[in-house]
Amino acid sequence: MTGNGLTGERTDKIKGAILGAACGSALGGSCVGLNHKAILGAAGVAVLQDFVPGLTRSRFPGHRVGEVRSDFLLGLSLAEAVVDAGGRFDGAVLRKRFKSLLEDGEFLNSGVGALCLASMRRMVDGLPPSVDRLEAYHSAGAARAFPLGCLPDRSEAVRIAVEQAELTHGNRSVAAAAAVITDSIASFVEGTSLESEDDVRAYVSSEFDLARSIDGRFADFWDDVAPDLDYSRQATDLPYSLVNVQASVNECVPTAVGIFLIFRHDLEAAICSAAIAGGETDTVALVVGSLAGAYHGASRFPSRWLEKLSHREQIERVVKDLLSLWA
Repeated sequence: MTGNGLTGERTDKIKGAILGAACGSALGGSCVGLNHKAILGAAGVAVLQDFVPGLTRSRFPGHRVGEVRSDFLLGLSLAEAVVDAGGRFDGAVLRKRFKSLLEDGEFLNSGVGALCLASMRRMVDGLPPSVDRLEAYHSAGAARAFPLGCLPDRSEAVRIAVEQAELTHGNRSVAAAAAVITDSIASFVEGTSLESEDDVRAYVSSEFDLARSIDGRFADFWDDVAPDLDYSRQATDLPYSLVNVQASVNECVPTAVGIFLIFRHDLEAAICSAAIAGGETDTVALVVGSLAGAYHGASRFPSRWLEKLSHREQIERVVKDLLSLWA
C-alpha cells in the first residue's frame, strides 16, 4: 500500500508520468525503424531535441509533429478502463475499450503493428492469447501499463499490470515487464531517489526480485540491465549496448530502463536519447519518458514540447481521473 496520501509533489509526478509517456511517444515516433546511425545522419545537429515530422526513411514517414503513437493510446485506454472500474481491473471493461480502438481510424493509423493488432483482436473475440513467440513476447502489453504506476495502491497496481498483460500476451515475460514498469513509476511517485550509484543498484535489485517472482526468463534479461554502464555520472552519449532496440519485451524494456538510468539526472536528455536509439524508438522513448516524468515531475517539461503535443484534452482528463482515485 502507498502511504501519506496525495501531495503536491506526487500530483506533479503523476502528471509527469503521463506527459512523459506522451512526449516520448511523439518524439520517438519520427524515426521508428531507422537504426541509430541513420537517425543521427537524418536529424542533423538538433538530434530530435524537438518534435519533427516522420523522417523520410522511417517506418512512418507520415508521422505528424507532436502526434502520439499507438502504445500511448493503448495506455490511455487502459487508464480509462481502470477508472471506469473504480480503480480496479475488469477485463470486460478493457475488452470494450479495445474493441472501440479496433474500430477507430485514428488508432489504426497511429503506428499500431500487426502483432499488437492480432493480440488485441484475440482478446476482443474472447480467445486465449497466442503463444507464438513474436506475438507473445511483443512489448505493447508492457509499455501500455505506464498509467498503472499512478494508482494509489502500489501492490494493486502491480497486480493489475500482470492481469492486463496476460489477457493479450501468452508469455509471462510481458507480464513481468509490465509489473516492473508499473512498480518503477509507483516508486518514483512515492519519492524514491536515484541520486547515487548505490541507489541505482538498490532499485535494479528490487525490481529484479519483482520480475523473478513473475517470470524467471524476463528476470534473466533484467538482471543484465546494461552491465557495462557507469551509473555514477551522467552519460554524454548512448553506449553501443543500448542502440537499435527490437520489439521483444525482453530487449525493449531493460534497454529503456538502462537509457533512463544513465540519463536520469536530465529529463530532456533521457527522452531525447531514447528517441534516437534506433529501432522501436516510439516504444522505448515512451517507457523512458514515463519513468523520467514520474521521477522529475510535470513541472520539468519544456513548454516547446507541451505546446505541440496532441491529445492534450484527453491527457488532462485521464490525469484528473487518476488523481481522483487518491481521494
